[in-house]
Amino acid sequence: MVERGDDFLWRHLKSVPAFRALLRAVEARFYQVVDLPGPVLDLGCGDGHFARMTFDAPLDAGVDPWWNPLRKAARTDRYRVLVQGMGDRMPFPDHHFGSAFSNSVLEHIPDVQAVLNETSRVMQPNGRFLITMPSHYFTQYLGGADLLQKVGLGGLAPRYRDFFNQISRHAHTEPPDWWAERLAQAGFQVERWQYYFSRDALRALEWGHVQGLPSAVLHALTGHWIIAPWRDSLQRTEQWVRPFYEEPFNPNEGAYLLIIARKVSDEPIAAPQGGQLPAPRPFTLELLQRAEQQAIEGHGLPEQVEVETGVPLPTAELMQARAEHSRSRRKDAEIKTVQPQAKRRETAESATRSPLITAALILFGLLAALIGQSSLIGDPTAPGSGLRWYGLSLAIFGLLAWRQWGQQRDWSWPQLNLTAVPRRRWLYLTALLLGLIAYGQSNWLLALLFWAGSIGVAYYSLHESSGWRPQITLFQASTAGLLFLAALLLRGLGLSQHPFILNGLEANLGLDALRVLNGAISSPFSTGWLDNPTLPTFFIAGPIALFGPSTLSLRLLSPLVGALTVTAVYLLGEKIYGRIVGLSAAVLLLGSHFHLHYSRLGLTNIYDPLLVWLALGLMLLAWQRHEAGQPNRHLWLLAGLLAGLNAYVFTGARLLPFILLGLAICLWLWQRSALRRQAPAMLAGLGLALLVALPQLLHYQANPERFWERTEAVGIGLVIGQEDWLAQEASQRGQGQGEVLRQHAWQALLAFNASLDRSNAYRSAIPLLGTGMALLFVLGLGVCLAQIRQPRYALPLLWVLLTLLLGGVLTDNPPQSHRLVVATPALALLAALGLWLLGRLLLSLWQEAGEEVATAYRPYLLPALLVVATLLTLSDLSYYFGRYRAQPDFADLNTEVADRMGHYLNELGEEWSAYFYGPPRMYVGFPNITFLASGHQSGYNLFDMDTADGSLPTAVAHKRVFIYLPERLPELEAIQNQYPNGSLRQFDGYYSSPLFYAYEVDP
Repeated sequence: MVERGDDFLWRHLKSVPAFRALLRAVEARFYQVVDLPGPVLDLGCGDGHFARMTFDAPLDAGVDPWWNPLRKAARTDRYRVLVQGMGDRMPFPDHHFGSAFSNSVLEHIPDVQAVLNETSRVMQPNGRFLITMPSHYFTQYLGGADLLQKVGLGGLAPRYRDFFNQISRHAHTEPPDWWAERLAQAGFQVERWQYYFSRDALRALEWGHVQGLPSAVLHALTGHWIIAPWRDSLQRTEQWVRPFYEEPFNPNEGAYLLIIARKVSDEPIAAPQGGQLPAPRPFTLELLQRAEQQAIEGHGLPEQVEVETGVPLPTAELMQARAEHSRSRRKDAEIKTVQPQAKRRETAESATRSPLITAALILFGLLAALIGQSSLIGDPTAPGSGLRWYGLSLAIFGLLAWRQWGQQRDWSWPQLNLTAVPRRRWLYLTALLLGLIAYGQSNWLLALLFWAGSIGVAYYSLHESSGWRPQITLFQASTAGLLFLAALLLRGLGLSQHPFILNGLEANLGLDALRVLNGAISSPFSTGWLDNPTLPTFFIAGPIALFGPSTLSLRLLSPLVGALTVTAVYLLGEKIYGRIVGLSAAVLLLGSHFHLHYSRLGLTNIYDPLLVWLALGLMLLAWQRHEAGQPNRHLWLLAGLLAGLNAYVFTGARLLPFILLGLAICLWLWQRSALRRQAPAMLAGLGLALLVALPQLLHYQANPERFWERTEAVGIGLVIGQEDWLAQEASQRGQGQGEVLRQHAWQALLAFNASLDRSNAYRSAIPLLGTGMALLFVLGLGVCLAQIRQPRYALPLLWVLLTLLLGGVLTDNPPQSHRLVVATPALALLAALGLWLLGRLLLSLWQEAGEEVATAYRPYLLPALLVVATLLTLSDLSYYFGRYRAQPDFADLNTEVADRMGHYLNELGEEWSAYFYGPPRMYVGFPNITFLASGHQSGYNLFDMDTADGSLPTAVAHKRVFIYLPERLPELEAIQNQYPNGSLRQFDGYYSSPLFYAYEVDP
C-alpha cells in the first residue's frame, strides 16, 4: 500500500487548505482508474492546480473564462494549449477531443445545458466525459442546518443552506437523474455513476471553510495557501481528514456525484425511461488505492514551485480549427486565447467572494479612509491617528485588489546582442557633432536649427526601417478634442484677472523673456533666473514680443500647456490603463484646482508634468506593445526624445533621472527576461535622449554650479543644502532635532492629503487634493502596491514618492506646491485607479448576483464612474473660481503694490518720470514694476526716494508722478508746496486699502 506521506491526500494538503485538499484528493483517485483517450479537454481548468496534482503528462487543452487563473495554469506546464473563453463557445472544431472532464465546475454554471451541448460538439463519437459535482444530498448533510433545527431555529435552516450554497457559488445541487436528462439532451449516455463523500466528510468540509479563513488571508498576501508544507506542521490536520479519505463509498447516498458518460450522438437522445438510471457502481476503495499506488510509483510527486514557462501558444492545428470554427454555427462567439488582459479573478477558495462580505469590506474601507483623511486635515502635525485609519483602509483595499489580479515572476537574466550594428547607426556620430555645434552657436536661431538637425539625424540613425503610424480612433480623437477645448477654456478664461495679480516669480521669468528679446540672453541652452533653463523662456518671449509686457502675454502659453497635459493623460492613460482609467484621470485633472492654478500662471513649472508624463507614458506604452507581441522601436525613440526634452525644464531635469533609475531597478528585479528582450530598443531611446539633452548637459558641465545652486539653497542638508538648517530650526522651535525632522517629514509626505501649501505661488486654503480625490488617491496607491511588479503600476508610485522626497522631505518649508506640480498627472492616474477599483469591485458584486444582472448593468459602469469624477472636478472648480477667487491668498502686500504700480506706470507711459517713496519697505527694482513698466528704467525716469533732504533726481521727462506708500504719505506736503497744481489719486487693493497714493504733476 501507499505510505501515508506519499499519496494524493498528502500531495494536496501541502498546497491547499484541508477541506479542499480532502475533496480533491478523493476525486484525484478516480482519474487513475478511468481511461481518458486523447486528445483530452479540461473544461473549467481554473488555475491548473488539480491537473498538476493528478496527471503526470500534460493535457491537450484547458478552457476557462477567467484570465488570472489561466495565467497560473500556464505556469504549471500541464497544458499544451490554454484558451480563455466561455464553455458554451469553444474555439475547437467538431469531433476534436477523444475525452473530456469537468471537475467540480458544472455546478457553478447557471445555463449548464449550453455548455454540455458545446462539449458534445467538440468531442469525438464514443468519447468519454467524466464529471464531478455536488449532489442533492449536499444541502441535506450540512451540519449548520441540523444544529439550527436542534436548538429550535428550524426556520433559519433553509437560509443557512442557501447561504452555504451562495458562498460555494453553487447554481446546481441536483440528483443524478437530473444530470442524466441534461446529458441526454447533449447526446451523452451515462455508462457509470456513483456517490462519494459521506455526511461526516461533508461536515468536515463545512467546518474547514471557517478553519481555512487564515489560509485565505495568507493566500491574498503571499499567493500561497500553505506557508509551512511540512509533516510536523500538517500532522494534526492529516490525522483529522485521513479517516474521511479512507472511508468506503455508500452506493445509496453521498454529498457528491461522479458520472462517466459516453457521447453516442450529435443530437439529443432519449433520457433514461422513467428517469431511472442504471444502478450505481461505486469503485471499491481497494481498487482506487492500488491505482493510486501504481500512479505514484510510476512518477514522482510534483513539487509546489512556480514553473518558469511562457504562456503556450496555439498550435497550427488549433489556429486552423479556429478559422473553421469561425465559419461554423457559432459565428457570434467571442473567444480569446490567452492574452495579457486584466479579467476578474474567479477562485472557489476566496473568502472575499461573497457579495455581502465584499460590499461590507468596500464600505468599511471607504469609511476608514474618510476618517483618516479627516484626521489628517484636522491636525497635519500629528498624523498618527489619520495614518492608522488610512493604513487599515489600504490593507482592506490592497486585499481586494490582490484578489483581482495574479502576480507574474520573471527572473531570467538579460543578455544583449550588440554584434550586428547597421550602417545607419554610425550617423549617430554626426548627430553628436551637430549637437556640439548647436551648443557653441551665439545666435539662437542657428543654435536651434543645428539642434533640430542633430535630433533628426539621430532619430534616423537609431530607428528601424518599418513604418509606424499612431493609432487613434474617431472616439479617441473627438474625446481628446473636447477635453482639450474644455481644459483650455477653464485655464484661459479671465487669465489676467485670476490670479488677480502678477506673482513676483512670474515677473522674474518675464524679465528673462525681455532679456531674450533685447539680446541679453542669446543661447537657448543656458540658464537664467534661479537657474531655470532658458529654452522655455524663448517660447514665452514670443507672446511678449507680439503683445508687449503684460500679465496676459506672460501667461498666454500656460493654459495651452495645461490643456495639452489633460489631453495627453487621456490618450496615453487609455492605452496603458484602459478607457475607464484614462478618461477618469483626464476628467479629474481637467478641474484639479492644483493643476488648474499653475496652468494659469506665467511659470515654466507647468511644463514639467507634461514633459515628464509624455516621456514616461510613451515608455510604458512601448513596453506594453512589445510584451503584447507588437514591438515598436519608434515609440521607444519618441519616449527618448521626450525624456531628453526634460533636461530643459527645472524640476523634470532633476526628478526624471531618479524615476527612471527606480523603474529600472523594478524591471531588473521583476521583469528581467522582458528587460532583456526590449534592451536594444530601450538603448536606442536612451541614445536619443542623451543627444536631445546634449547642449543643456554641456552647459551644466561647463557651469556645474548652475545645476546644484538652487538645490543647495533650498535643501535641508540631509543630502545636499544648508548644513546648519536642522540646528537652526530646532533652536527656533525649542524642540529636539529628531522631533523637528519628524514633523518636517510628515508635513512634506502629507503634502497632497493634509498639509496646506506654503508657496507664494498658490497658498490654497485646502489641501492640494480635495477630500474625494484624496480618498481615491490613497486607494490608487493600494492598487499599485498590489501590482507593483508591473511597470505601469510601479511608475505612479515612484513618481509620487520621489516627488514628495526630493521636492518635500529634502527641502525647506514644505509643502511648496510649485515643486510638486510635476506629479499632477500621477495624482490623477492614481485617483482614477482608485475609482476603477471601486467600479471593478461593484462589477464583481453584480456578477455574484448573476450574469444577467452583470450584463444589464455593465454598460452603465463607465458613465457612473465618469459622473463621480465629474462631481469631484466640479467641487475643485467651485473652490478655485469661487472661494479662492473671492478671498485670494496669493503673493503678498508688496507684490500687489508692485503689480498695481507697474500697470499704472505702463498706462502713464514713458513720458512720465516717477518718484517712488517706498524705501525701506520696497524699491523700484521689484520685478513686477520692472516687467510691467518696461518703459521706465531705474535711474532714468524711475527713482527710489530714500534721501532725507527731499531733493529730486534730475529727470528727462517734464511730467512727474510721485508715488507714496501709506507710511510715507506725510512727505507729500513738501511736494505739493513745490508743485501745487498736481492731482492726488488713491489706489486700493485686496491686502490693503489704500495700497499707495499717486500725485500727478503735468506742466
